[in-house]
Amino acid sequence: MLWQLAASYPDYLYQLSALVRDPVYHKSGVPNGQGQPILLIPGFLAGDWTLTVMAGWLNRLGYRAYFSGINWNVDCPNKTAEILRWRLEYILRERGGPIVVIGHSLGGMLARFLGVNFPEQIRHVFALGAPLDGNSLKVHPLVPLAFRTLQVLRKRADGVSSACGSALCSCRFRQTVFSSLPAGVGFTSIFSKRDEVVDWRSCLDPQGKNRPVSGRHLGLIVNRERIEDKG
Repeated sequence: MLWQLAASYPDYLYQLSALVRDPVYHKSGVPNGQGQPILLIPGFLAGDWTLTVMAGWLNRLGYRAYFSGINWNVDCPNKTAEILRWRLEYILRERGGPIVVIGHSLGGMLARFLGVNFPEQIRHVFALGAPLDGNSLKVHPLVPLAFRTLQVLRKRADGVSSACGSALCSCRFRQTVFSSLPAGVGFTSIFSKRDEVVDWRSCLDPQGKNRPVSGRHLGLIVNRERIEDKG
């Protein structure tokens, strides 16, 4: 199983090299933005630094990319969601709205949470390789193992409930993240059938658009097929 995860890094480099050589990366044939705000949310065990390529591309196109303020996405998702709510309010004060939100993996779940709970502030949600099936959450077994390990540490540090992240959790994030999106909030799930971290079938959302691309999990954040779809 470990070799499957290791394969994600060479694919990331391949996808990145293909992206920077693609005309779409240099604004060829892509409509320019008008300063519309876009909030970027990193995946589990990752931070804003993983989304710098995406942010730079969006800014060159004329959009205004905002980072989430997350250095490492390892905290209780409900606590992280509250921080992101404050981030939304900051962006709205600075740029107005509504806002487009793009999230990778767990970041895609957090992006969907924002769309469900704050529809007046969100125009569209893009989830990249995010498990959206609330019944199964089919992911690589090392992911829940890492989450449970961090859960023990969080519980010792600040009393986080042992139910955090499970179906028994009663927090707002767990109870609403898989709810139907309100009218007026668009949703696009972008996934790969070669994803070695998240089962692609759990990325499908019957309410939104489901866009398959090539490559693996980590490479989704620099996948030029996804970028062409966004543009």
